[in-house]
Amino acid sequence: MKVFLSCIFFSLSLMFVPPLLTAEEDILYEVQPDSIPGAFDISAADYIKAGERDLSVGRSLRLAHISDIHHYASSLYDEDSPVFERFSYNNEGRTVLYTAEILEGLKAELLQREIDILLVSGDLSVLGAKATHQEVARIFKNYERSGIRVLLTTGNHDINNPRAFRITYEGTENTDSVSPAEFRGIYKRFGFEEAVLEHDESLSYLTELEPGFMLLALDTSYYQDNYRYNHSAAQGIIIPSLYDFAADALEYAEEHGADVIVMSHHNFLEHYEIDFDLSNFMVNDEGKMLRMLEAAGVHLALSGHIHKSDIKQNGPGSDFYSAAVTAFSQYPHSYRLIGLDAEGAGINEFNLNTGLDKESRHEILTNSWYIYYRRNFLEQYLRLLDKHSEAQAFDMAEYFFLANLYSQQGLEDYLPEYIEESTGAKLFIISDSFMKGFAAALPLDSPPMDRNVELKW
Repeated sequence: MKVFLSCIFFSLSLMFVPPLLTAEEDILYEVQPDSIPGAFDISAADYIKAGERDLSVGRSLRLAHISDIHHYASSLYDEDSPVFERFSYNNEGRTVLYTAEILEGLKAELLQREIDILLVSGDLSVLGAKATHQEVARIFKNYERSGIRVLLTTGNHDINNPRAFRITYEGTENTDSVSPAEFRGIYKRFGFEEAVLEHDESLSYLTELEPGFMLLALDTSYYQDNYRYNHSAAQGIIIPSLYDFAADALEYAEEHGADVIVMSHHNFLEHYEIDFDLSNFMVNDEGKMLRMLEAAGVHLALSGHIHKSDIKQNGPGSDFYSAAVTAFSQYPHSYRLIGLDAEGAGINEFNLNTGLDKESRHEILTNSWYIYYRRNFLEQYLRLLDKHSEAQAFDMAEYFFLANLYSQQGLEDYLPEYIEESTGAKLFIISDSFMKGFAAALPLDSPPMDRNVELKW
């Protein structure tokens, strides 16, 4: 059986067409450059409108935000190892081979855009290995040398990770992860040392961004019992003493006449319009911290973890917005630019582009696109074959793949009707797949726009 998908993909202000890619089960993925019948089917006018103008320009504070780098230190693997090949292609859609290069490309683009603050909301590593954290710190020191200040927080992969390993040619070997104290020591210059307030029971801190603006970085990761249960907990928590620290931090900011931006790995609001358990992606405290932040006049909380770009308002009339950004480690390697002032924010999302030379960009995007395809089409197709015919499994996997690509990039409003009403979408509705509800929710989005938006408060 040979199956062909026809799609064309855009990086902002750049059209990138991957080559023919071959996968298992004799399924072929082919790009047809002479038509736009697939993902990112956006008219030229709408495409320009969606991403051409940098909405952060002219604001009092401009910064960039990324999340979920999922780096894996080059010292931890043999690139020729078949074990590493399997690991790199089966890593939940994340690229691990080129993260150092894409971070270098991001630095170049931020310098081009005259951005001098980068916020990183956790999952710096894929497996929490100490060697990985040390390598990420070296990369960010180079950002500092170039004039870009980096401020970061923890993610669920980063600390006390019992799965930290190195890859040899023959297999894997355990390696050291990091404790909370070691994490702080490695990254001390990226928020902790310059903090005006630091929480002594977590890795939370308050620091000044610029006069009139402060960052409250909240450590929402639950790593205390990772070794006990032999896995990294995905859900977010607020330990009891963190409420008092947050209250003190908010009071300090008010006394100093500063607006507060919050950054955490986990999300304060749900970023899928779905009747589905999203607790693994949330700060699980029944909204207590959210209510505290909103009552204190916080307008914007930045997060990641869910690998989806989405901006959510806390109900009609609320001035509190949760802005999650997709994983920087997965295709097409997106980052946010945010401009803030007393009246509101201008937020854009861009795909990594001019920071990489043409040859490197082609190589990296080909690799990350293939990984994304395997994760979101091929794996779905093979799973669906258990209960569906080949034709049905293909139609359903194709719908999931395309709709998910739009959703993760915050482009639900541009999803073509022929995808939303495709045979695959209809088959999901009547199926008993455990992904049924998730697949149905992919086209859904509540205001405001996610990718390029001006917020008022």
